[in-house]
Amino acid sequence: MQQTTSISKRIATIFHNIKGIYKEDPQAQDVEGQKEFQEYVDYLLERGMKINNLRMAQFKTRNNLPYLGLKTIEKIESDSILVSVPRELMLTTKIAYFSDIQEIFDAYPQFFSQHCAGGWQDRILLTYLLYQSQLGRQSQWYHLIANLPRDIDYLIFWSDEELKLLNDEKLVLKAKRELQDFLLIQKTLTHILDQYPQHFKKETYSLENIKWIFIHLVSRCFGSTLEQVAFVPFCEMFNHENTDVRYKGLYLESNVNKPKEDKQLDPNESDDSDGDSDSYEQDDYQYPIEIQEQIKNYKQKTPTYKLIEQELALYQNQVDFQNPDAIEKLRLYQEKCNNRIDLQIQFLKYKRWFQENLNLRDNFTIIFVSKSLEYIQEQIKLYETDVLTYDQVSSALQAVEEKSELYLQNVKEYAQEKLKSKNYSLKQFEIPEQPSAIESVEEMLQIAIPENIKPFEAKEEWKEDLFDNFVIKCSSKDEFEKGAQAYFSYGKISNRSLLLRYGFTLEYNIFDYVEVKTQFIQYIPFASDIAAYFQLSKYKKFKIRYTRINDDLLMYFKILNWQYDQGISYLFDDIYDTAIIDQAYNLIKAYHDEHFKDTLKSQSEKLRDSKLNYHDYFALIYHIEQQRIIEAQLEALQMLKCKNEKKDFGEQQFEWTSYLVEKFTN
Repeated sequence: MQQTTSISKRIATIFHNIKGIYKEDPQAQDVEGQKEFQEYVDYLLERGMKINNLRMAQFKTRNNLPYLGLKTIEKIESDSILVSVPRELMLTTKIAYFSDIQEIFDAYPQFFSQHCAGGWQDRILLTYLLYQSQLGRQSQWYHLIANLPRDIDYLIFWSDEELKLLNDEKLVLKAKRELQDFLLIQKTLTHILDQYPQHFKKETYSLENIKWIFIHLVSRCFGSTLEQVAFVPFCEMFNHENTDVRYKGLYLESNVNKPKEDKQLDPNESDDSDGDSDSYEQDDYQYPIEIQEQIKNYKQKTPTYKLIEQELALYQNQVDFQNPDAIEKLRLYQEKCNNRIDLQIQFLKYKRWFQENLNLRDNFTIIFVSKSLEYIQEQIKLYETDVLTYDQVSSALQAVEEKSELYLQNVKEYAQEKLKSKNYSLKQFEIPEQPSAIESVEEMLQIAIPENIKPFEAKEEWKEDLFDNFVIKCSSKDEFEKGAQAYFSYGKISNRSLLLRYGFTLEYNIFDYVEVKTQFIQYIPFASDIAAYFQLSKYKKFKIRYTRINDDLLMYFKILNWQYDQGISYLFDDIYDTAIIDQAYNLIKAYHDEHFKDTLKSQSEKLRDSKLNYHDYFALIYHIEQQRIIEAQLEALQMLKCKNEKKDFGEQQFEWTSYLVEKFTN
């Protein structure tokens, strides 16, 4: 019987079973005596919030570290709404802006305006919540603020020693940059609030208080598809797992704004990004010294056709025009030189065609172009050495154009099918202009505001969500047993991004990946030629995931080994021979041997060590997940090789790796 469920969903089911998602958690303990929290819940229930058989409970990590979450009191059926919060109970940016402290926001648009500050909504909410926190029970948001725990953090606040545990220099560097961004925000806000003693007590905006609210804004607010960033009461209690539980806006039948189509917006469904892809990294464009020299020499080099013209002029100056034989030789030499010049001009024409029609940020295309240019020069050389006639070479070059057009057609289809890219961009990549860093409070507050733009919109111009209730809802696939932890999916997020946004990692995170890269530029003919025209990264990068053998990885080695006379159809036939699989395997194996010294089993056993604190624990999971992904990819490649060679693989280490080879034909 043909399997119709996608590979990703089948693997997700395996991971859910391994982790016991949706199942009763016998270790979960009801939390008693939480008077402040119960007051919070009662306050919300009185104002229309509905909770479906959930209560606060304490759960344990594998090494018995406690954490809070929501436990089901009864079985939760699929398609059920877990929580429904009236829109009026949400704290939005608009509410915060049009408040008693609006004068502060208006006085410093450089810091609070959407036209000048990234994260401007967070800054408004941060200031407003600090203000409300000092009002105590007089604040309408008292219960929300009183139930924001102070004992949480995320990656940017880890110590240097804890960051080293990740063994990821790129991630550590990003965390440190974001810490500096936070400290600048904290210093700037402190400077601003110093000007308003009538609104703020000095102790209200201490470093610890700013950090406390800031962390909750980063990790607990909603807003990616809402009209404004918002705190949604009670919903911050849900922990994250890769379920299909999502949030959406629910319209009542009486709501005149209800969409005509009965299709509720699912804000998470389209979030296929981990927020961590294709960012510019300066090191990628620091070429090896030998490549830099080639580029320098190329830029100073006289075009070949000019050299031939000079060669012809020199020959003509030496001809004895009284000698008929010499004149005949000159005629033949001129014809040869003119043909050589014409072929070199055709060479330049094809280079221009590649520039105008192909995306040279695509590393596959870079290799194709470089091999095409190499082939053209080989054909020209055969004419110069009298192996081929001018007509034969011209015909061969015409075939290059036809092959290139066929390549363009196929690479567009490849981008759409394999890379899920809707459009094959023809725009050449340019290194993005890096904004000058703002390093001081003075610089932050000197940002110029465009004269033709209002810093803030009038109250009636602020866009608002029109639904009646914010709901967290199960899909048709989500069914929780009684006594299970009720999870909500924050989105399709890698462990790297989970650390940066929320401060934790997940085992068996189906959206996690490992980036493996190889420096390839020096192995490609004409790479320095291409680099002279385009900003060409020296690396080819591959995101290795649980859910597939990396198509790009196999394609990379296929095109790297490709010979021009093999044709275009060979490149895109989805068939990979043993040599290609071996090269892909060796690249991944080299990464594995460099980064993982202990066995996966021994690393996993460390997760039960009661001496680990939260940061140690999540850092260890980060490392284990990367090792598991890499070892599963190695096993899948070996299985693919056995399939090609029609051999039995033997015992699998990972239950799901056999799924990854199903789509490959022999």
